[in-house]
Amino acid sequence: MTEGPSARVIRALSSDQRIRVAAVDASALWDGVRRGHPHLDAEACACLTEFLAATALLNSRTLFLERLQFFLRGAGRARALVSDCWLDGTLRGVLDLGKSEDGWIRAPGHFKVMRSDPGGQPYMGTLDLVDGPIHAQVEQYLQQSEQVMASITLWCDPATGHAGGLLVEPLPDCPPARLKRLLQAIEGVEVLQDSERVPAFLVDWVNGGPGAEHLGVFDLLYRCRCTRASLLGTLRGFPREQVLDLFDETPHAEVRCDYCGATYLFRKQEILDEAV
Repeated sequence: MTEGPSARVIRALSSDQRIRVAAVDASALWDGVRRGHPHLDAEACACLTEFLAATALLNSRTLFLERLQFFLRGAGRARALVSDCWLDGTLRGVLDLGKSEDGWIRAPGHFKVMRSDPGGQPYMGTLDLVDGPIHAQVEQYLQQSEQVMASITLWCDPATGHAGGLLVEPLPDCPPARLKRLLQAIEGVEVLQDSERVPAFLVDWVNGGPGAEHLGVFDLLYRCRCTRASLLGTLRGFPREQVLDLFDETPHAEVRCDYCGATYLFRKQEILDEAV
């Protein structure tokens, strides 16, 4: 898959040290989604892009020191969503369309978050879906599983691909007057011009002007990690009977990666040589 321009996340602490903030310009992720999933229409690509933006924002909380995966299954137009954000800032995702025409995210269903530290040790939190879009699911996860009160704003225009997100976390000692100004800033994001809804401006917007302490700036790429060798290893782990069913009467089979659309041709014999 050809790499395009990178998206960017800024993680910062307000100058009064009362609020943590992260902002992402996800327009480049939209470009990757459109290229990797040509079978999806613009609205579906926008849904997946917002899901990826939310994943990037949440992973910025650990300064991308973990692998973070989101899994969502529900009864809406998005039957299943998967996103995968790696330590090096690469992301990939999948959207599986359902039959419903009543909203992209809808209960019943569940939302899972899996974290893996550099040593590969996983932690998973699973919650039932709540009423509301993607940001409502992530906010519920933060509140219920990590005891963090936070607000997430996500956007992706299916007509232009302009996409991004904002995560704000008031610290426990944040005074009421500062919380009030923060709420006003969050509500005001929707009236900002597209040219203003970029990470540096959004950090200043939440801070009430310049002066926030930048904790990290991260460039992100929509890039799949699939290789022929890795897929061959997966196929060789299938039972022999499944391999024979896969190939049926043909000596070759084409396998398509769900994340990026790349196709790989395999010979039956090269898999059967190692199949269980």
